[in-house]
Amino acid sequence: MSSSSSYSNPPCAACKFLRRKCLPSCIFAPYFPPEEPIKFTIVHKVFGASNISKLLNEI
Repeated sequence: MSSSSSYSNPPCAACKFLRRKCLPSCIFAPYFPPEEPIKFTIVHKVFGASNISKLLNEI
């Protein structure tokens, strides 16, 4: 049987840091790949997740 959790890609660095499920439509995934977690950590310290999300939605 197939379950709804069949999305096999690793979570992006942002979702991993925020401990949330990384969906295929994740706004952070193109900018914060899973192999570079320090990038999100640094940006998150300066701007916060909500402000980063707002900025990325404007791009």
